[in-house]
Parts: sequence; structure tokens; C-alpha cells
Amino acid sequence: MRALRLLAAVACTLGCRPAPAAPRAARASAIPTPAADPRAPCADVGARRVCWDERGTASVVARPVPAVSPSSALGWRCAGPGPTRLCVDRAAGAPVFSCAGARCTQRHARRPDDGEWTCVETAGATLCLGSAPPAGAVAGPPDAAWICGARRGPRAAKGERVCVDLSPDFPDADVGAWSCRVGNGAVPTRVCERGARAGSLGVPCDRAHPCVDGAICADGCCAPARPAPSCWLDEDCAGGACRFGACRGEVAP
Repeated sequence: MRALRLLAAVACTLGCRPAPAAPRAARASAIPTPAADPRAPCADVGARRVCWDERGTASVVARPVPAVSPSSALGWRCAGPGPTRLCVDRAAGAPVFSCAGARCTQRHARRPDDGEWTCVETAGATLCLGSAPPAGAVAGPPDAAWICGARRGPRAAKGERVCVDLSPDFPDADVGAWSCRVGNGAVPTRVCERGARAGSLGVPCDRAHPCVDGAICADGCCAPARPAPSCWLDEDCAGGACRFGACRGEVAP
């Protein structure tokens, strides 16, 4: 009898453990999260917030996020000018990454809207080229965090647009820990591996650690020039240099 009780106790120890907590549901509604921006255009760049003055000079300012915790390690995705800025739980708009060792994959990665897009990863930002959704398709709302503009240049097709996401998804919201690429198949993907590319947007910079071409070191952080998406290829620009979707050396109006 004593042996039976002992076996029962062991079985309960092994089989009666509490089940792991179910993942929290993502909050679908946006949360007003005003930012004390100066009177200048601003955008989230990685986990930072950057503003540009009329001369195009960049500066890093406070990046507020909601007081409540997000449902996943993806964190918060925010968009909009200072007083009307809104933040949404990233997991409500895109799935979390599935990881195997140092490689993590996100299926159904973000796109500017439901249209047809070709996208590339460019030093911590995602750049996409596309056009209006096919005729007869019921398009969902665009993603407000993308910054878009009409493509210029001799190869630009009618209605073609260039969009840039300066704060794309990372497996754990740590911009400086990952190097990513995108896939443009029937199911768009984002694949990230540990080991960030030096000088990418959102990572620290100084004289010994310069930013990639097309980015500037602003308050110790690599930031793009003021966003003005209008190019996909270098030949789209009069100066022959397209960086992060904008012609290098030009200042957005």
C-alpha cells in the first residue's frame, strides 16, 4: 500500500503540473500615445523617434509607448504626428516570428496595403514597390506606419508607388541584434538572423562606427535623411543615388 501511494505521488508530480499560460491575445484597438515632437516631420526609426528640421537636420527625440505591455516580444508599432500619434500591438497586424536557433521567420510579413508589392530589406528598413490593388479587389486599410510616394524616373509605371517602413518587425524588438531579409513569394516572409549589419538604421553610431551610405549619425543613432519616397533604382534620381526610397541629397518639402 505504501508503495502504491508513493507511485501515485510521483505520477501526480509528473502529470499534474499546471499547463503553460496561453499567450495573451493581441490588443486590436489603437492606443493614443502623443509625442512631444517639435514643429517638424517625425517618424519612428527602429526603436527610436527621429525628427527633421527644414534644413533636413535629424535629431532623436523621446519615443513614448503605451503604459501597458504588448502581447508579444514584437512590441508596439506607432504612427502619426505628435498629438495624434497612435500605437498598436504589433502582433495584432502581423504574426510573431517562429525561431530555430539563431534564425527567425515571420510569415505573412507586413506590406503597405493589400496591393501587389515587391519588397527589399535595406539596412534596417523595408522598401517596397507597388501599385494600386487589382480592379475589383476589396482592399483593406493601408498600414499608417509606412511612408509612401509616387515613383519618379523613366521606368516608373502609371500609379506606381514607393513605400518605406523605417520601423519594421524584429523578433524581439531589438533592432541592434538582427540582420533581416524579405521574401516576395505567395506568402510574404521576413527572415532575421542574429548579428546586425553595422551602421543600420536605429543602431548606435560614432566616428569609429559610421552609418551606412544614405544614413546620418544623429545624436548617436543612425537615421535616414528626411523620408521622401520617390525612387526604387539609382537611375530614378538625377544624382544617381537612391537610398531608403529617397534621392540622396534632396530634401523633402
